[in-house]
Amino acid sequence: MGKLDGTLLSELEKITEPLNLRVVELITTGGRGGLQIKVVIDRDGGVSLNDCERVTRLFNERLSILSPINIEDYTLEVSSPGTKRIFKNRKEYNLFKGRRVKVILEKPVEKGCSTVIHGILEGMKNGNVELTVDGKPFSVPLANIRKTKLNG
Repeated sequence: MGKLDGTLLSELEKITEPLNLRVVELITTGGRGGLQIKVVIDRDGGVSLNDCERVTRLFNERLSILSPINIEDYTLEVSSPGTKRIFKNRKEYNLFKGRRVKVILEKPVEKGCSTVIHGILEGMKNGNVELTVDGKPFSVPLANIRKTKLNG
């Protein structure tokens, strides 16, 4: 994470934490239209359109006061993770505890088992992703996971 991303994340968290929201992802890219800032926020129970609009308004106001970047040279997009978000980093396995997920494995955990698992995410522990599948605990080594996504 570069200096600008760190500054933006710090300022964004000053807005989201009092609202009981967490920043799942912050991506900045430069282009012909200036800096593009994409933010994904979440909370237990989900995020509403009003939450996204409020964070957008508050973050725009904060950026105009603090001026870490030129207000005319950026676009801001704030969204929820969506119901089918693909996990992009390890921290998401703890951020989305309690949510339904679909896990695609590199190889079956046991002979004759599927490489696709549907379950409730319980978090990550000792390099393993912990799930509840059909009411039973299930553990998968992170190294054996090709892709994980929210599943509704």
